[in-house]
Amino acid sequence: MISDRAPACVGCGAPLAKPSPEELPFNLEPEPDATPALTHPQLRRRMHMAGVTFIAGMLSVGYSAAHPDNKPVATGAALLVTCGLCWLIVAIVQNVMARKRPQP
Repeated sequence: MISDRAPACVGCGAPLAKPSPEELPFNLEPEPDATPALTHPQLRRRMHMAGVTFIAGMLSVGYSAAHPDNKPVATGAALLVTCGLCWLIVAIVQNVMARKRPQP
């Protein structure tokens, strides 16, 4: 085994050729993002829907706490809270990244 940074073989001293970009299993240079930026109404709509989902989950957790024998409601409440929270985090990150992205 020889390091890919070694200029020559440590055993025999033979020069090592650098692999071409086509031979590498992955791209070393990042590709620019070509997707269009989300519009402000799209971002706002996503944020509202994420908030509504999270609040619905929190309300269903309150309902399931009042009815502890109903396992499907407790499972649904946990799923709603988890999905709503994840969606809310993604929406917040998208809003922050949209502000940092240069406008065309």
